[in-house]
Amino acid sequence: MSARTASDRRNFRVIDGGRSAGEGLSASLHPPAAPQLSAAELAADMAELYALALVRDVPFTALQDPHTGVWIDGRTRFTLHELLCELRSLSWFDASGRVAQDTDAEAGARRDLRLNGDGQLTLRSLFRGVVARPLSGIRVSAFHEDDSSADPVADPGARPAAEAPMSAWVEWLERSTGARLTLPGHATCGVGPDLTPRLLTDRLRQAPVARVHFNAALMLLVRGTAFDEGLDPQGGTDPISAQRLLALMAEAAERAAALALRRQARLDRLSRPGVVAARLTALLAQDEPRGGDPLLREVAEELQTGAPGLLHWITRLNARHGRTGRFHDMLLLPPLCGEGGMPHRAEGAVQGVVTGALCTLLKALFDTRRQALLRMVGEAAGGLDITAEADRLAADVLLQRSLAGSHFQAENHQDLRIGEAVALQVLRDWLEGLDHGASLSFCNFDGQRISLVSHRRATGQTEVGFCRDGRPAAWPMLHRPGQGHLAVI
Repeated sequence: MSARTASDRRNFRVIDGGRSAGEGLSASLHPPAAPQLSAAELAADMAELYALALVRDVPFTALQDPHTGVWIDGRTRFTLHELLCELRSLSWFDASGRVAQDTDAEAGARRDLRLNGDGQLTLRSLFRGVVARPLSGIRVSAFHEDDSSADPVADPGARPAAEAPMSAWVEWLERSTGARLTLPGHATCGVGPDLTPRLLTDRLRQAPVARVHFNAALMLLVRGTAFDEGLDPQGGTDPISAQRLLALMAEAAERAAALALRRQARLDRLSRPGVVAARLTALLAQDEPRGGDPLLREVAEELQTGAPGLLHWITRLNARHGRTGRFHDMLLLPPLCGEGGMPHRAEGAVQGVVTGALCTLLKALFDTRRQALLRMVGEAAGGLDITAEADRLAADVLLQRSLAGSHFQAENHQDLRIGEAVALQVLRDWLEGLDHGASLSFCNFDGQRISLVSHRRATGQTEVGFCRDGRPAAWPMLHRPGQGHLAVI
């Protein structure tokens, strides 16, 4: 056989191109289709958007107390406990009901994140958003405290190389995202004690999408936070540095933004919440709803039967904004800023994916495996749990999309996981290019322990393994082409 092969070499022609020796196979990200919402889940998602619209001006400190009263107008008032009761009456939040038993695994995972350990919707789980980690109290991420801002420019110039001086990176970040290096002890433009959901939404909508994440990274670097211990050099060059961290974050932000914008053109995208609210308003105005979308008819019946008080309150809030008419139930989503209307579909489209990617990198590259705490300036004790604050920051960004009425919670859940997959792809590509083995570990948005371990093989290629909770698993949303083979024709 070997003699036959040697004698036939002249019959083969070498075609230039393809994969060189030692070069890894390129991977492509394949995000899932848009979530398919049942009538029960769509009714619950709409009810959450209505509930968040009702408490936009309640300070986060007051949202801790279920007895806090909210006045809509001079004669309409409710408490946060009454608001929770309206939401709990919906079938989607009944952990032991028929809807829960008939729900598929993906939708069931989204529903479980809305409930606490006892299977109940609470104020804390409502404002936790779509992250699995239990967050103590109702507040915003501590990363907002160091979110200094500068004026970005239209043309920030080319992104520095990962080996460029740190001064070049600081200057480029300020020009491109408005992130600004702030030394310890200097005043920042952090959030105030009377922060409300509306003020948080205004702050995040007006800022460049990645500013707060880069400011968080700069703050951690200035305070000397250690990188993941698995990234220590092992006979090769040091794989991680402040510049490398910023380069990986910039690359992930670009990939995430491009992917999110491409997804906006897909035909399977969901209708906007504002459109659904308008259709529900028209549907409930009929004495005997007929025709139209059967799914929306079920949603309307669920809301009218399970949460009549919520519909009354949102109708009164619309009336306060001058939205009155021939409809008895005015279920339009109240405008966030005066009479400016609801945000455009493209507004905030990239925020969910970008925050998922950048928060994942913060958790993966800094040392979080041993609950490493960063001492905060001015604090006598305690510190900053990077994993908890990164998850809370992701929840904040997605919360403002719901407060603005631009996205359903199911979309927030999916976008965050897509961003996480983008970050994993960036980390895999980087680890495959190292000249020695390395590892890192972090907790993902579903509360699972993720580990990445790279091994340098005898062939010169680097293979990166992916483990979830200690067990090998497939890379999320990644597809690699099969190995090449020789075909004889």
